[in-house]
Amino acid sequence: MFSVELYFSCEKKLTIPIVFKCPACQLALTKTAGSYRCDNLHTFDVAREGYVNLLLVQQKRSRQPGDSDEMIKSRKRFLNQQYYQPLAAALVSCLADSANGFDQRLLDIGCGEGYYLQQLMAASVDEPGLFCAAGIDVSKLAVRFAAKQKSGAEMAVASAYALPFFSGVFDSLLSVFSPVSSDEAARVLAPGGHLIMVGPGEWHLSGLVSEIYEKPVAHEGNFQVIDEASEFVLEQQIDVKTDISVRLSDIADLLMMTPYYWHISAERKEKLLSKTVLETPLHFVIKIYSKRLICDEVDNDSAEGTLIN
Repeated sequence: MFSVELYFSCEKKLTIPIVFKCPACQLALTKTAGSYRCDNLHTFDVAREGYVNLLLVQQKRSRQPGDSDEMIKSRKRFLNQQYYQPLAAALVSCLADSANGFDQRLLDIGCGEGYYLQQLMAASVDEPGLFCAAGIDVSKLAVRFAAKQKSGAEMAVASAYALPFFSGVFDSLLSVFSPVSSDEAARVLAPGGHLIMVGPGEWHLSGLVSEIYEKPVAHEGNFQVIDEASEFVLEQQIDVKTDISVRLSDIADLLMMTPYYWHISAERKEKLLSKTVLETPLHFVIKIYSKRLICDEVDNDSAEGTLIN
């Protein structure tokens, strides 16, 4: 029988596999040959790629939740060209420089095609400690791509608003441009755990935006839900800034992987896609929040730093 208390043993915590929770009855799921099953005999098959679909029909907001297939494939191609490598490197540094280093459990919420999770898993190989990770996304195609990387992370189709994990089992949560439920994030984080959120800086991709709008508007970020949540306190903010030259077909992939695709006029789209090179700045904001303990006092102070590439 699964015991949540085992997760709070410092000596045993990182030797126990990450356990999925049955989305139907909340009992622990045990992995057998080709499936996960709980004591109530709810069974979820493991796909050929190695992931499990734990998203119940009633948790879907559409027939095909998450990003479109075209957006996912475009983002996969674009990220594989390493345009966002400075962000991946910064996230590796965030974990390496943390109190636990890579000796911890991490959940990537809205992992998409698994680009950042794969980078973290690869970096952990050369670091001391035992790094255990899992990734979830509502898009089946995205999780399928992530699982194909065989990074060693546990992968599941699931919602950020109904995380299929027991309370307090993760040391860190990661969210890169993905929605997060403050309640669910706080629930699955261990005491003193951290939430690492990534969002756009004010002029992120402004070179692309200027090709779409006559009067570009600065980004406001995607941090409001957590900034206003009583369960979290901001500890640190890191700005990652660089410039990139996007070439040829990568320009079309960049457009397709962003919401801007739905707002560009046919005339401006034709002009944009005729370019051989698109110059644009990147500006990522990484905010690191700690889970507030009940006895914590409100502290609005936060350390800030800038990482320029």
